[in-house]
Amino acid sequence: MVSADFMRVLDAAGVSYDVLPHAHTERAADEAQALGLSPDKVAKTLVLTVPDGHVRAVVPASERIDVKKLREVLGVGKKKVHLSSEEDLARDYPEFDLGAVPPLGGGGDDPVLVDRRVAERDSVVLEAGSHEESLRMKTADLVRLTDAQVVDICLGGGTT
Repeated sequence: MVSADFMRVLDAAGVSYDVLPHAHTERAADEAQALGLSPDKVAKTLVLTVPDGHVRAVVPASERIDVKKLREVLGVGKKKVHLSSEEDLARDYPEFDLGAVPPLGGGGDDPVLVDRRVAERDSVVLEAGSHEESLRMKTADLVRLTDAQVVDICLGGGTT
């Protein structure tokens, strides 16, 4: 089920969205397949641990994040950025299914980075706190609501 917390944020902002139910998936590429979409039409939200807490990075399901580019954007050293552990996710985002953290909502007010490939689209499909439902919304609304920085943080051409 789509996170009530996520929907509350969207509803309070007056944002239009569509809920897209699908079979249980664990990976964004599988989510795209379950929805009958190409992986470049679906985005995944990666939670990264940084010195000040967490950052959420939204990248196409068809791409891999480039940690070197990410470190440059954040201005932090080599050992200071890594994907958050399952223990961190379970502790810091209990309102969401493990591995299905959306780009907004939840207890944290994490900075959000949206890869330029996602930002170039009119709409984006995202996991919405659940492994059985996704959400489609206007990309401009996502960037505005999260006050996201639009950056190039993908390796480009890779898949996960």
